[in-house]
Amino acid sequence: MSYQNTKKMTFRLAIFTTLWLLSTAAATFTASAYQDDNSVLKISLILVNLIFGGLMIEANRRYILALDELQRRIHLQAMGITLGVTVIAGLAYSIADIGNLIATDAEFSHLLILMSLTYLLSLIIANRRYQ
Repeated sequence: MSYQNTKKMTFRLAIFTTLWLLSTAAATFTASAYQDDNSVLKISLILVNLIFGGLMIEANRRYILALDELQRRIHLQAMGITLGVTVIAGLAYSIADIGNLIATDAEFSHLLILMSLTYLLSLIIANRRYQ
């Protein structure tokens, strides 16, 4: 993939990821700020979030398909590691919560942070390995 094409695809992915992130924040804020009313607004924001999520997935798919074979392999490895770490740690975290072994409730946001850091670290390690 040419530098310009990579830049374009990365920018497109960043735009849709940002839109999804902002719509997630708006839907979450609205759901917690208006506990008993504004069902239409809540549902609308959830639907917008799902639409932006779908667009982000498609942008990510196109980005991956446009990569060269080595970069595609690096991302695939990072995704596999991230899936494994998230499932294993997520289940352990949930079981610890069910068994009251942790002081707070298990929060999905903690898994998102773990997932993001795992993916980032996996990409960094894999890129260094192939340099």
